[in-house]
Amino acid sequence: MTKLSPKLSKDKSINIAIIAMGGQGGGGLSKWILDTAQTQGYLAQYTSVPGVAQRTGATIYYIELFPAHLADKQKQKPVLALTPIPGDVDIVIASEMMESGRALMRGFVSAQTTLIASDHRDYSIVEKQEMGDGRRELSKVREMSEKIAAQYICFDMGKAAREAGAVISSVLFGALAGSGALPIARDVFEKTITESGRAVPANLRGFALGYENVQGETKAEIPAKAQDKKPPSASVTLLLDHMKKDFPPRAHAMITAGLKKMVDYQDPDYARLYLERLSEFTSLDSAKKDWRLTRDMARYLALAMSYEDTIRVADLKIRAARFERFRAEVKAAEGQIVNVSEYMHPRLQEVCDILPAWLGKVVLKMRFLNVFFNKGRRITTTRLRGYLLLSLIARRKPARRKSLRYAVETVRITTWSEQVKTAAAHNYDLACELAGLQRLVKGYGDTHERGLKNAAKIMAVIPSFEAQKNAAKQLSTLKIAALKDEDGAALVEALRSVS
Repeated sequence: MTKLSPKLSKDKSINIAIIAMGGQGGGGLSKWILDTAQTQGYLAQYTSVPGVAQRTGATIYYIELFPAHLADKQKQKPVLALTPIPGDVDIVIASEMMESGRALMRGFVSAQTTLIASDHRDYSIVEKQEMGDGRRELSKVREMSEKIAAQYICFDMGKAAREAGAVISSVLFGALAGSGALPIARDVFEKTITESGRAVPANLRGFALGYENVQGETKAEIPAKAQDKKPPSASVTLLLDHMKKDFPPRAHAMITAGLKKMVDYQDPDYARLYLERLSEFTSLDSAKKDWRLTRDMARYLALAMSYEDTIRVADLKIRAARFERFRAEVKAAEGQIVNVSEYMHPRLQEVCDILPAWLGKVVLKMRFLNVFFNKGRRITTTRLRGYLLLSLIARRKPARRKSLRYAVETVRITTWSEQVKTAAAHNYDLACELAGLQRLVKGYGDTHERGLKNAAKIMAVIPSFEAQKNAAKQLSTLKIAALKDEDGAALVEALRSVS
């Protein structure tokens, strides 16, 4: 999204505010702008005001540029400000959409301002800490930005930075150059990056993507990583053929995602069981209902069957892709050692869960063993000892279907499925809401137990209102309440109102 305006004059001061979070290169971006301006005859100054904000701390960098020829004409040095003044900022650069909203709230964006903002999100603590979907809707921020700013530039610069293998500051710098807000040519900006001597090739790629996105030109070509796209195995192909034959096309996207999860979680046989269980709901569904029940159960049945046990946690923590991601995030050089230390606190219950069902029941009764599981421990998975420990646990995957946890989860899934099918016979919407009850049961350890307890409390009161016309709405209200807080206070209040 781009709304362009003329360049700023060379005969007036230019005020620039950059709002960026820690690790996004806000200081480096400020230095690039400072160096670029100084080569073009500006007296320049920048200050930074760090703040403990929504995530890693947002810092406001303020840059003021003053034409040197005006100072020479007056034969005196200008007095430059240390912080941005609401209503008197020519260019605002925001590294993320919520930061763009903060700039609007502070009054930095006005009818004279060029606003450059990345459309991606780095979620705040408030958003992450909610048990459900805590993401904030930012459509109003985009709407107000476009309405207020003289020039509004907005696209996913986080994605562009990842494509270029660079930090987002280089893309923001390119977007600034492409906006034409500063009366400076592109090659001058690029020269500044080159002369900085830091990650020059990557930063130039990021700059090019930022510049060309704004200008509407063809994107700079980024060398694609070599990927071996293997065709699906024969067993997976059979599963997909089964899906296409026996399930409605409207649900194929969700079912395909479920199949991928089942194969990754266990094996193709487990994915076949997933389809068998799901087919029972398709027979109760119809095109008139837009196959909602089938789609909902495709989603939540996959979540129920891929419960997080110790085997799953160990498997995910030692995957090569995870180590590669960590290296990319810290921008480790080739040959540089990056250690990953995992904090883990398995309980006796979680250890017994992955044992054969009969053995797990026996060991679980030995309460004195809890003394060995009363504190957490750190395991360095980038060292042989730690890696082998988790690898041995992950290798128990073939034995999962004989484990204690599998037996328990099978009973729970069967009970839940029967309740959904029973509801579907007389109240379709209530059945769909019951399918979504699985949303409460997530994670492992205390989180998982809390979800189970909340789901059980809700199931216990459903008979008191299931005959009512608004039964589906009441169940939805209870589920929302269950996700409000960890203490369950909102759910208790909601249950009281239902009673």
